Amino acid sequence: MTKPIYKIGLSLSGGGAKGIAHLGVLQALEEFDLKPDIIAGVSAGSIIGALYADGKTPKDICQFFQESSFFKYVSIKPKKGLMSPKRFHDLLDGYLTAKTFEDLKIPLIINATELVEGKNVYFTTGTLIDKIVASASVPIFLNPAEIDGKIFVDGGIFCNMPAKIIRPKCETLIGVHVNPILSEGKIDSVSDVLERVYHLVIQANTIAEKKVCDIVIEPVKARNFGMFEISKSQQLFDIGYDAAMQTLSTLFNKSSKK
Repeated sequence: MTKPIYKIGLSLSGGGAKGIAHLGVLQALEEFDLKPDIIAGVSAGSIIGALYADGKTPKDICQFFQESSFFKYVSIKPKKGLMSPKRFHDLLDGYLTAKTFEDLKIPLIINATELVEGKNVYFTTGTLIDKIVASASVPIFLNPAEIDGKIFVDGGIFCNMPAKIIRPKCETLIGVHVNPILSEGKIDSVSDVLERVYHLVIQANTIAEKKVCDIVIEPVKARNFGMFEISKSQQLFDIGYDAAMQTLSTLFNKSSKK
């Protein structure tokens, strides 16, 4: 068996705006001196993972989402989806210091779905922002992303919490799943139907990924928020923080510093 090369690994799930709960979890992890040595993320988790690996603090990233009204920068330009991610790309480009995986302060793995061959692909090197956009290109909502002549959409279709990919590399693996879904709820529009179907499709593939983690943090209250409710950034941050503090305090018998 290969000896782990990292002390702590962190897997961050997708979840749209609910991904902001990852930031609260990261804040709690820092307070427990559990800063990750490697991160794997998909969709929203790839965005948060990249910004954190870039050296930005959880609170600063949360402020960035609040001030930029992140999803309003997604423009309506139907092609193969309802919206174009160009402004999303430009906003990340303006905020990220790193332009390649190699520039990041913490190693990062991002997964996306190659649409034509129907397979999961992991990115670890080269240009960064195009891989983030590919990983977060939710089918129907966002136009697919093209990289090296191949078409990519949200990596959550096949793996919405990439834990197995880094399990052998880590002594301790922490998984964060911010995308639990309600068993009931109002479905009043086409977008509600699309969002519900998307969540149902990706929900099952997290089960096996959770099983390989040493610690799983699941901010259940995040399920009350929609995929694009970026205006609730602070609430989602607090939900992630509280869920992580509860889990970690139980494991390590330590109180919150908040």
